Amino acid sequence: MANPISRRPVRQNLILRVVAKSLFPFILLFALYVQFHGDFGPGGGFQAGVIFASAFILYSLIFGVENARSVISFNLLRVISALGLLLYIAVGVVALT
Repeated sequence: MANPISRRPVRQNLILRVVAKSLFPFILLFALYVQFHGDFGPGGGFQAGVIFASAFILYSLIFGVENARSVISFNLLRVISALGLLLYIAVGVVALT
C-alpha cells in the first residue's frame, strides 16, 4: 500500500511556494525598517543585512538557486558588494577626521 503522505521535494510544494512568494516583500520591508530604525532602538546595518539575505536564502531554498539568480544577477551582487565595502571604508575615514 502506498504512503498517503507523499514526500514531494520542496520545489513542488504549492503551499510553501505561495507563502514564500507572499512573505518575500514583507521580509525585505522589515529589513529596511530595521536598518532605518536602528537610530532609535536596537537594530542597524548588520541585522538588516542578515534579514535581507535571509529573504533571498528563503527564495533560493523554495524556488531553487537558478530562479534566485534570475531575480538578482551576479553582476548586480558584485556592484552592491563593492558599494557596501566602499561605504564602510568611507564611514571609517570620516569618523577618523
